Amino acid sequence: MGIETALLVGLAAAGTAVSVYGQQQQAKQADAIASQQEQIARDDAAYAASEAQLQARAIRKAADKQRAEARAALAGSGVVVGAGTAEQIDTEIQQQSEEDALMAIYDGKNRARSITQGGNLAAQRSRNAADAARIGSWTSALQGGATIARGWNTGGANAPRA
Repeated sequence: MGIETALLVGLAAAGTAVSVYGQQQQAKQADAIASQQEQIARDDAAYAASEAQLQARAIRKAADKQRAEARAALAGSGVVVGAGTAEQIDTEIQQQSEEDALMAIYDGKNRARSITQGGNLAAQRSRNAADAARIGSWTSALQGGATIARGWNTGGANAPRA
């Protein structure tokens, strides 16, 4: 084996090593991105669910205020509060506000689920990219090995054939 062949084999080995290393680093980065995407989705989903709880609390608080105002208005006009129409108005306000509060919670849970699913899909795409990079690194290693073996066995790319 001449110096030129040894140099070519060394360069091929170095090029293969750099390619394999770069693809492995790309795979690690894609894995890290997948983890970040999942964490962001979890945080955003928790925020959406928490926001829905706060909205439901605000709806219930507003309903309590509305009920108190209605009772005061009815009492001020001489109606007996807690009986008949006054009680029916109070019950209706409470029921409608509770429906609104429960819908806010339900909507928040749906948004949280959607956010989580979106994050999981994004993370899976990143994991797929990581797997592709790992496969690419193995392909590069095998191709580099084959190139080196061909060069070694033939005495180099420009060696005369017998």
